[in-house]
Parts: sequence; structure tokens; C-alpha cells
Amino acid sequence: MKASVIRQFGGPDSFEYCDVNAPSIGHEEVLVRILACGINHYDLFLRKGDVTRDLSFPHVMGADVVGEIEEVGSRVQGLSAGDRVIVAPGYPLDPAEQDFEPINLARSYSVTGGIKWGGYAQFMAVPARFIIPNPPDLPPEQLATIPLVLVTAVHAVKTLAQVSPGQKVLVQAGASGSGAMCVQVARVLGADVAATVGSDEKIEFVKQLGAELVINYQTCDFLDQVKDWTNGRGVNAVIDNVGGGVFEGNIRALKRGGHFVNFGMVGGHTAPYTFPLIFYKHLHLHGSMMGSTEELAWGLEQVRSGRIKPILDLALPLREAAKAHEHLESRRTRGKVVLLPW
Repeated sequence: MKASVIRQFGGPDSFEYCDVNAPSIGHEEVLVRILACGINHYDLFLRKGDVTRDLSFPHVMGADVVGEIEEVGSRVQGLSAGDRVIVAPGYPLDPAEQDFEPINLARSYSVTGGIKWGGYAQFMAVPARFIIPNPPDLPPEQLATIPLVLVTAVHAVKTLAQVSPGQKVLVQAGASGSGAMCVQVARVLGADVAATVGSDEKIEFVKQLGAELVINYQTCDFLDQVKDWTNGRGVNAVIDNVGGGVFEGNIRALKRGGHFVNFGMVGGHTAPYTFPLIFYKHLHLHGSMMGSTEELAWGLEQVRSGRIKPILDLALPLREAAKAHEHLESRRTRGKVVLLPW
């Protein structure tokens, strides 16, 4: 089969489009014929060696996998060749932890394609229990924009930040794949949303997602804008995928008892802690990584109902994985980038 592999850590030029052996499947696995695979910032970190240095090469990454079943193992029930499916964007690698709840807190939990081979290829072997059948009826390139950012957004916004109707929420990087999904989830939950973007060209795009206030952080102070928007009270929740550079502003933007949720570090790995602000304001700080099977199911129901929509920025052939990574790193994206293997 064809695949875009990396043989060492490095830049986008680390990718090699080549022939590799198609995976064989075990008794409780299925072989998925991949129709599309979404790219995430996690992939960029993995390629650079920032996720783990303990990676076997050559490696095939890719977590947002959609396709159809090509073959089923002898002990698999309820799935058949030809079924349209989503591959769970993360699951425990240790079979002893496959019933762990919530699944994303299992010690062996891994983003799909993070350790075992993922979706930058034409075929993929997957444990049958981590196959999601009957996905929303969308074209593969649109469906592949959804799984990882959707489960991440539901876990961060709904579960951890406990967003509810009438609350005010700040979403950092609202035009990114994960940020745009968080805007949509917050709106589904009935919140008013402010979001930051890095250029004026992205403002209208994020407003169309439902954000009431969109702030170009390059030209004005997002904290001042948020304070004005909330009449000085602050927001109920900040959903942050940026990390270091905006941490103090995020903390100052929260009202008393507010929730800060972080699941990204594109803006830096470290930040100074402002302890007095945290404990005097009774703030709740959450680290968030992926989400549970139930959270993904809830999110997919919102997609089926049309309340949450896929946001496809760019679809490229699998052979152009390097170009896709360059585009994502440029921060010009409005939504997700997807690779097409066929």
C-alpha cells in the first residue's frame, strides 16, 4: 500500500511517500480502507519529536481516520466488509485497559497514530471495539475533519468547563480546527462566545460559527476586549489551545469561580503562574486530553442533527503530507486540513 511515512524526527520534509506492507489483522481486529485522514497539531508535535522520542521508524501518523471496512477478523461481530466507519481518534493500547472508564484516563491511552501506525496510508488495522459504525452521512473529506477536535471540544467545553446556557466563554484561536469546534460546542450548549484570531481575514469566518465577539489579538488586547464585553465581570470559562504566551491574560479574563481549560501548546510550553489570581478568584484549572467514547457519541449526534458542522479548509493527496503540514504550521488555516489516500 501507499503511505506517507517519517523515518526520523524533523520538519515537513521528513515525509516520504512510498510503498509499505499493508497491515495484517488479528482475530479481533478489522482492516479499514482509509478514505480520508484529518491532520491535527498533535501530528506536527509528533513529527518534531515533541510528543515522544521513543518512536519506531518508519512511522505512519494520523488520528482522524474515516473509511470503510475491507476485512474483519474471525472473532469480530456486528461489523462487515463495506461498512462506513470512523476509527476512534484515541484508545488504550493495553488490552487489559480496554474497559477503563473514562477511556482517555487509561495509562496506556494513546492518540491514534501516536505510537501504532495511523491514517497517513491506504489501509489500517484497528481493534474492532474502537471502530465507530454508522457515522454521520458526510463526504469522507468532511467527516475526517471531525473526530479528534470534536471529542476534545466536548470534553473541554461541556465536561470540564461545565458550560451552560447564558454563560460567557472565551475561545482562543477560534479559527483553528480545535478552536472552531469549541466555538460550535459552546454555542450548542447555549453560551455566548468570544474568540481570538490572528488576522482580520478570519473574523467573519469565526462570526459565522456563532461567536458574538471576535478579537484580532495582533491589533488589540484581547483581555481589554473581553472585560468590555462582560462589563468588567469576566467570562465563565476560557478554552485555550495556545498555551504559554496567553496564560496570564486568560487567567485575568475569568470571573470568580471560572474555569480555565488548556489542551494545547502552539504558543509555548511554559508560562508564569499567577497564584494570587488563581486562589483569590477561586479558579478551576483543567488540563484536557482528548475525551471519552460517550463524549464523542454526544458530539456526533450534534453533527447528525446539523447543530455542529465540519469545517474543511484544505484537502490534499496523501503524497502531499509535507505540504499539508506546512500549511497547518503557517497558521493560515480556517478549519482542518485533510489527506486523501486514493
